[in-house]
Amino acid sequence: MSTKKLPADTRMAERAKRRNAAAPPAEDPASLADLAANVATPTEEELEKLRADLAAEGEVRDRRIERFVREGPLKPIPRAVVPVSENDL
Repeated sequence: MSTKKLPADTRMAERAKRRNAAAPPAEDPASLADLAANVATPTEEELEKLRADLAAEGEVRDRRIERFVREGPLKPIPRAVVPVSENDL
């Protein structure tokens, strides 16, 4: 029997196993496939729609900020407190 103390928790044992495991061999970057051709390029219509959406979101955000500055933060809704026991009355 070894003098090394065994971890009591299985998670610690698994962690120690992973820590002692050899790192996977590094792959040669030249052997990897080039995936850049699989990326879809957006059309002009999609870009224009995205520009319009972002501009609309910016306007809505600006109006919300202006309203917050003008009116202040929203007031919390008062809630009824229900006693848990008769001692709380």
